[in-house]
Amino acid sequence: MISTGSLSKARKVAYECLYLFRGSDNNKVKRYDDNNHNIDVRHCCSTEDKVIQAYKSSSDAFYKNENFLELIKYEYQQYDDDIVDNSSSSSSDCWNGVELKKTNSISFGGVMEEKDNNSPGSAAIERWNKCCSYFRSCNTDKESSCCDKTNENRYLCCDLAEGIDNHLILPALREPTINIRINKYKEEKSEVISIEQEGSLRQFDVSGVLWPAGYLLGLCLSNPVECGMPEVLDAIDSSRRPFAVELGCGVGFPSIAFAKFVQQYMNSTEVCDENNNTVSPIIVSTDTSNISLALTKTNAHANNVGELVITNNSNHSDLESLATLRQRVAIGEDLHTKFDIILGSSLQSLFDETSKQSATLWQSLDVLLSNDNQDAVVILSHVRSGNDQIILPPEPDNFFEVIRRVSGDKFSMYTRDGHSSDFELVLLRRRQV
Repeated sequence: MISTGSLSKARKVAYECLYLFRGSDNNKVKRYDDNNHNIDVRHCCSTEDKVIQAYKSSSDAFYKNENFLELIKYEYQQYDDDIVDNSSSSSSDCWNGVELKKTNSISFGGVMEEKDNNSPGSAAIERWNKCCSYFRSCNTDKESSCCDKTNENRYLCCDLAEGIDNHLILPALREPTINIRINKYKEEKSEVISIEQEGSLRQFDVSGVLWPAGYLLGLCLSNPVECGMPEVLDAIDSSRRPFAVELGCGVGFPSIAFAKFVQQYMNSTEVCDENNNTVSPIIVSTDTSNISLALTKTNAHANNVGELVITNNSNHSDLESLATLRQRVAIGEDLHTKFDIILGSSLQSLFDETSKQSATLWQSLDVLLSNDNQDAVVILSHVRSGNDQIILPPEPDNFFEVIRRVSGDKFSMYTRDGHSSDFELVLLRRRQV
């Protein structure tokens, strides 16, 4: 499967094999082949280590093809699009962030340490492992007692969403798929973004799973106005064709969420070019990991924005590489050299000594952010304490200014002990002189 580009199908079979070893009591997992015949995956499973090694070695060989992104097939999607009318279905019926301070939570999605039942965080993880985890016992199905069933395939309370404390399972290292519910722009409806992961298949590789800062960034980008960043609309409106870049895209959730929002916004405002053709936004997702690029491209196609998201291998701390990035992804007669919107989460390599003008962060942003679009902005998601906090250099040396900071508390992203969020969003632009 991998050699023919069917990475998603191969990933599914590999996880089903892992399920045999980790969660199944009957040593049988059902799946369907291309002819819709019920088959057994036990023939592919010898030991857990061999399953992981087989997937890793085969996919690593596949990534050595220079054009591997063009070889990937997108025929497998775990869930159909799921649109829920928010007027009749509310996350308040699920486990919510307010209750976090009462029942509390803890997490990291991998092997859990036993905690006192009264300790912060234990309830959320216990619920997740019982109701939602892929590796829950086969005898513990998703019952109505622990989840609200919205249709035969989807369970609202097993989504990650604003106001629900499921964010505490991030990074969900064992889960093959994470489903995130976002609100649709100017509609009383929500939809699910389904994100494939490789945490169990590539242990200790941070590039194959969704992290809390990326989750926060994606939630904000799904509707920047509600997030408190209406300036993003100005950046879009001031560009003939909005071009955004995500630095360190990981599994692609922020890029996908933003692509959906910009597409909905531009359709609602009927943005057209000089030939009266509808203009499509472009989001360039960059990373140095081929694993991330493959997952981002696969996830973008699975969530119906594959034509809007361009993946490119680029190092966000390499100024020479960044300087030519826009030209490398130019479309048609695009003559611009920089980006209208820059996105990034947990970019530790850029956040060192940001109080100095010589910091890599400011140099990278200066190379990338448009000089022509006066409304061009930067949105960064990061830990707001310690060495990872963003501190502007003193004037007049700084080229940028902070427009706004938004705490993760806005999305009920409380910590495992119920305190204020560890994460924040920072909106920046070139300093107005």
